[in-house]
Amino acid sequence: MQVPARTLPTPRASDGRGPGAHGAGGADLRTTIAGLPGELGARDDTRWGPYAAAIARWELLLAQPVPEPTQTGRNGKPVLAPPFVQWLMGLERGWVTDLDLPRTAALRVLGNGVVPQQAAAALQLLLCPRRWQVTT
Repeated sequence: MQVPARTLPTPRASDGRGPGAHGAGGADLRTTIAGLPGELGARDDTRWGPYAAAIARWELLLAQPVPEPTQTGRNGKPVLAPPFVQWLMGLERGWVTDLDLPRTAALRVLGNGVVPQQAAAALQLLLCPRRWQVTT
């Protein structure tokens, strides 16, 4: 499989605790979003930088506009917004954010969740193993 554009880091349960990095894998989602400087599928290079194509494509696939990636935290600084993480995971609007959870708990739930598209691909691989065998 070829990924045509740079993608954002995968949401993790620890995204609710503050900036950080994935071992040797670079910045995590909350740190990446904090460093980023309308219309469905409209590529906004100014706002999303190298992630603009992926954001625009995901808006079209989900038929949902991208929510604000951050919200104002307790100290007045921007923090990662659960609706954005929920959107990134391809979940229906309100799937987790309508549960009346504190922000950090919602991020923990999302970070421990499964991306439906990944789960479907994994099940397909497991249930149809011959389809993926390489013949020589």
